[in-house]
Amino acid sequence: MKVGFAQADITPRLGVQLCGYGPYRNRAAQAILAPLAARAMALTDGRRRAILVNLELCGTPHDQAARIRAAVAARTGCPPEQVFVTATHTHSGPSLGGMIGWGVADPMYVETLPARVADAAERACKAQRTVEWRYAEVPCEGIAINRETDEGGWSPKQPTLAERLSPRWRPARPQDTDPTLRVLAAFAGDKLLGVLHHFGCHAVVGSEQTFDVHGDFVGLASAKVERAFPGATAIFLPGAMGDINPPICHRGKADTHRALRVLARKYAAVVGRGVKAAQPIAADEFQSVRRDVRFSRKPWTASFLRQRIKQFEAVFSAAGVTDRTTLGRPPLNTHGQEMVRLQSSRQILAQFRGSVGPNAPVNVQGLRIGPVALLGVGLEVFHSLQASILEGSPHSHTWVVSLAGGQGYAPDARACAKQGYTDDLVPAIVGELPFAKIYAEVPHELIKLSWELAD
Repeated sequence: MKVGFAQADITPRLGVQLCGYGPYRNRAAQAILAPLAARAMALTDGRRRAILVNLELCGTPHDQAARIRAAVAARTGCPPEQVFVTATHTHSGPSLGGMIGWGVADPMYVETLPARVADAAERACKAQRTVEWRYAEVPCEGIAINRETDEGGWSPKQPTLAERLSPRWRPARPQDTDPTLRVLAAFAGDKLLGVLHHFGCHAVVGSEQTFDVHGDFVGLASAKVERAFPGATAIFLPGAMGDINPPICHRGKADTHRALRVLARKYAAVVGRGVKAAQPIAADEFQSVRRDVRFSRKPWTASFLRQRIKQFEAVFSAAGVTDRTTLGRPPLNTHGQEMVRLQSSRQILAQFRGSVGPNAPVNVQGLRIGPVALLGVGLEVFHSLQASILEGSPHSHTWVVSLAGGQGYAPDARACAKQGYTDDLVPAIVGELPFAKIYAEVPHELIKLSWELAD
């Protein structure tokens, strides 16, 4: 097997709207704290090819991921179905669209992105050489917290910044996080060419009060690893992180910058330990599978949507109404969030065909390198769904990769029962009907994918 790594710059120009931290924030980029990169890994095994591209962005809408796969294929000759598109999920990168209220996409940026990603893929193909794969799993503690079962980083009861950033800090419920970092490293002799690092955590060390462009703590950590191993490319793959946050988020600029420095340094040190601890594994061949899946949706009717639209229109037609987004009932029923629900309901209703509602496809994609299986889905997978996937996979090392060629949530049953943010607002953000049983269907689909990769 031959492998190559490379990267290309995808930093936006200043002024584009950033993606994340609430609806209709108008977060226009004011400064470049750190450039954004598209990183690529190209694999060749005989006549077969596969390419993994990783973008320091919040996510990629399904249609945009398809455009990226086509651009990479045209430039490299790799079949588009063998191009694995992933994102780090930084909330401090430009919007690509596809998320109502979460930043207006800039046409210049969106149009040029596929070619810029293809630059990285083409360079990776040209850099291919025979490698030795090494693997490690190392503790990664004190960097993540489950916002559904613990005190999230934005809680008014939260400890001080110093407490959360202390090397001794641990969440109250570590069992609801993923305290392990997984590393797959490619070496040529004693030289590190590239490393995939996999960990379950949102890249959201920032807030609605920050306007800097950066790859968040995971992006800054990747850059630190690359400086520590000159010539190497470090690729972060987000794990089952739908409900996992860093211990600090939703703070002001000064707190954000301090937290970024501390968490990036801490996380980069863990990746470095993983690289040094990695042991050789037998990985002489790879397998890749991709398909679109239509998961079941809630049976909302056109009549229900019309009633919903009327309800939200009333909010914005009342006497004395303004365009302030923070009015209403926080945290989930402010005017900004109600506008998301209104626009989403209109968009979904327009897609009805008679009594049949829309059901957008979700990308599902797997890449196996020897005994290591990457199981990707275009959703943010909740932590508790990971256990059954790992148990059902036949591979000795299985990585659940969130946000592979898509965006949206795959919440667990507990979160769905709340019928709040994850089960109601997030589907509205992406303009889709809520899933009916995503907590059962995603694990089933990824386990099935894992067995296909075993063939």
